[in-house]
Amino acid sequence: MIMNRFSMAASLLVFASPVFADDDPVAPVAVSRPELKEMLEGSKTGEPRLPLPPLTEEEKARAERAASDPGGNPMGGVVNNGRMRNHYLAPEFRSEFYVRPADAANRDAKTILRWGAGDPAMPLDPTFRVMFFWLVARANNCQYCLGHQEVKLKAVGVTDDELAALDTDWSAFPPDRAAAFAFVAKLARTPQDVTAADIDALRQHFDEKAILDILFSTGGYCAMTRWTGGLAIPQEDYRDYLTPTTAAFRALPSLVAPLDPAREAGKGFCRPAASKRPALESREVVEARLAAARDRESRLALVDEEKARELLPSDWSGEPTPNWVRLLANFPEAGKARVRSIAAAASPGVGDLDPTLRAQIAWIAARQDRAWYAVGHALHRLRDLGQTDDAIFALDAPDDRFDAGRKAVFKLAKKLTADPALVTDADVAAIREHFSDRETAEVVYFITVASFFNRVTEAAGLPLEF
Repeated sequence: MIMNRFSMAASLLVFASPVFADDDPVAPVAVSRPELKEMLEGSKTGEPRLPLPPLTEEEKARAERAASDPGGNPMGGVVNNGRMRNHYLAPEFRSEFYVRPADAANRDAKTILRWGAGDPAMPLDPTFRVMFFWLVARANNCQYCLGHQEVKLKAVGVTDDELAALDTDWSAFPPDRAAAFAFVAKLARTPQDVTAADIDALRQHFDEKAILDILFSTGGYCAMTRWTGGLAIPQEDYRDYLTPTTAAFRALPSLVAPLDPAREAGKGFCRPAASKRPALESREVVEARLAAARDRESRLALVDEEKARELLPSDWSGEPTPNWVRLLANFPEAGKARVRSIAAAASPGVGDLDPTLRAQIAWIAARQDRAWYAVGHALHRLRDLGQTDDAIFALDAPDDRFDAGRKAVFKLAKKLTADPALVTDADVAAIREHFSDRETAEVVYFITVASFFNRVTEAAGLPLEF
């Protein structure tokens, strides 16, 4: 039986008794601020769904320095997420992430926050942007990312009450920030509901570059939380989360977390609620939506084709320059890193996983998110790989033409796309029965690539090229 990873020993003072049924493997959601801190503290002892590599001598030394200097650089110690990525993913799949410099332990907190963007063309204040990350992590019940953003925000002066308000009361923030928070929460949890009206509402507060920054950043955070949460990466043990909460916020429930609306009153934890994505459309409806996507106009400005093409790898052979590249080229540095990683995900020469399975993951994720531009691109990829339209549309309800290993991948792709908080140890273990650990990590990674691509391209309303 898969045990609840958050059923901790009573001596830890965290989850001393089961939150719900002992045989329910889904991690609970903290309803309010004090329980959230307990959850973050408890996440230090969680078991990852893939083995973490052994610590190197240099990492051991960093961990010891961090433990002896709790008030130092918040990201100066060992970072389990980086260890997991570096161990399992090809370098080409890591290009969208900022590479830790050798002197990271000596960098100040403001520099740490800027790493999340890494592009001077991105106009938003880094602290504001990291608040988006906190919101996305809360929406997806990703304890690892949530803990990291808490640490970073507090290091630059964000108070505990401000973090509590970010979770429970956006009226405490200026109207532009509250509007951005509402949009980020919607894009994170229900991207299928984002419309042109949502983008137009942001125009009351932000210019085009800032709106794209919101899309780009949120898409990246949705991807990251699916990687760290999907693999249940444990929190590093040198951080401290059990700080006091002021009376005003002790009992206020989250506005962001996937709380069960039928939860028992007064309980500090509950089972995460499903996102309740609508039933998938028929083949005829999909074809009509793709036709409409070919005729629409982008909601945000696109860079000239030739200029944008400079971001693509030298061996890229497709014509013309895709609109998704032209959109990301608005941020030459961060955009280039994303372009390279997305292109690598579709390259059969990079990584271990079968190219057809990668494209099938992209299709399933795009269908769940109703990302019609991404659906069109996945359809194009699968056709190029020799898949018939009948086989492609069969992915919407996989039948016996697919083996058990692929069905396990398809199940995780659907769940991690729509309901990352509901992913369990068993979902990943089922894939490991048929694939290597490196291939399993790539499955999770390709789902995260789709999470970014789907949100950014569809919220921007990109016109489909074919």
